[in-house]
Amino acid sequence: MVAHYDDPTFSYDRYWMGRDYEHGAEVLAISRLLKNQHFSQSADIGGGYGRLTAFLMPFSQKAILIEPSLKQRQLAKNYLKGLSNIAIQAGSTQHTGLPDTSVDLVVVVRVMHHLPDPISSLSEINRILKPGGTLILEFANSLNFKSRIKSFFLGQPILPTPLDRRSNASIRHHSIAFVNHHPDTVFKLLNKTGFLIDNYLSVSNLRSPLLKKYLPQKMLLAVEKFFQTSLAHFFFGPSIFVLAHKG
Repeated sequence: MVAHYDDPTFSYDRYWMGRDYEHGAEVLAISRLLKNQHFSQSADIGGGYGRLTAFLMPFSQKAILIEPSLKQRQLAKNYLKGLSNIAIQAGSTQHTGLPDTSVDLVVVVRVMHHLPDPISSLSEINRILKPGGTLILEFANSLNFKSRIKSFFLGQPILPTPLDRRSNASIRHHSIAFVNHHPDTVFKLLNKTGFLIDNYLSVSNLRSPLLKKYLPQKMLLAVEKFFQTSLAHFFFGPSIFVLAHKG
């Protein structure tokens, strides 16, 4: 994973160009799940160049961006420049480098798709959270609407195991893992590692090149805001945001 994000030919910040709707949908989800809450110290784990770290500041007195990639940490220093009470340090979901029970909010977004077996990461997150601490966990959803349509027509069931989205060539070359997770499996893993689920949202429900091309972003996000809750129990969207706490 580190080699991929440190690769000089790969630009994660450039990847987000043209994805303003997806970014806005994720900011909306985090804001909704954390509404009226405030934390003393938060950790954005695997947060890349800090795309979402700044959005934690209205909810957290201090924030730590934990990122394994040196290149992304260097980008984050510039991206988050001028913002106080944000620290940047090396670490990963498996090894954060933080003391036991040291934070009361952990946010993990766009990381689970690199974790075919996330149980050690969830255990580490539980370790660093204070009793009753909050977790926002995002994962790519294998049960999304498009997948169910494809499953129906192909007659192939959607299994509870992680779904590898890489091409055969990428698998042969041992490229970075990229998996979708089944919601039921993620929920069971959260319970197994000591978390209780409080809420979840269906996110990026309108992720379509055609819709993004012809509909204004303001309209897309207005519809997205309604769909995040109304479609959550159907696990409709390609991304699920879970709000949980340490039991």
